[in-house]
Amino acid sequence: MFVVIAEHPTGGEHMSTLPIRILAVIGVVAAGGAFALWSGTGAAEAEAESAPASTPATITELPLDRGYYVRTDATCATASNATAALLRRQGLYWGSSFCTFQGIEQTGPNTFRTKQYCTDVRAPEPPTPIPAEWLTTADWVITDRTSFKFKDSEGWEHEARLCAQQSMPDGFQRSIADLIK
Repeated sequence: MFVVIAEHPTGGEHMSTLPIRILAVIGVVAAGGAFALWSGTGAAEAEAESAPASTPATITELPLDRGYYVRTDATCATASNATAALLRRQGLYWGSSFCTFQGIEQTGPNTFRTKQYCTDVRAPEPPTPIPAEWLTTADWVITDRTSFKFKDSEGWEHEARLCAQQSMPDGFQRSIADLIK
């Protein structure tokens, strides 16, 4: 039920009760003070419901420069295996663990979802193909080519930015050119 109160042309107020299904309501006050009410039929809503949802685009790599990424709560000069990771085309590698990308989708202008296999570097080789139940997902926000943040399906969050290798401690000075091709 919808109640409309409007000024009647002969003076006074006029009240009407309308039994309508409200899908869209637009009220307009005309120059003479009269109030006009319009309720849509739902055609646009039905069309929107039947339109297919856009499918995220599958891409081959994240739009990030490859190299060492250091957590935002640490400096490049004080980076350690606990705060730095090496971004390669295949995934993100920490000192004792890594996540290899098994699929990448662009879900928005600067958002991405990766399917990834994460493990310890001492773990045996996984079977090929890697079983789907072994994969996790991570939702990434990439604001530019040198910084990102993500949250994975297990709740782990990470935020980092690219550091120039020469600004990092001695343990990070070996050549990584072959690793980041």
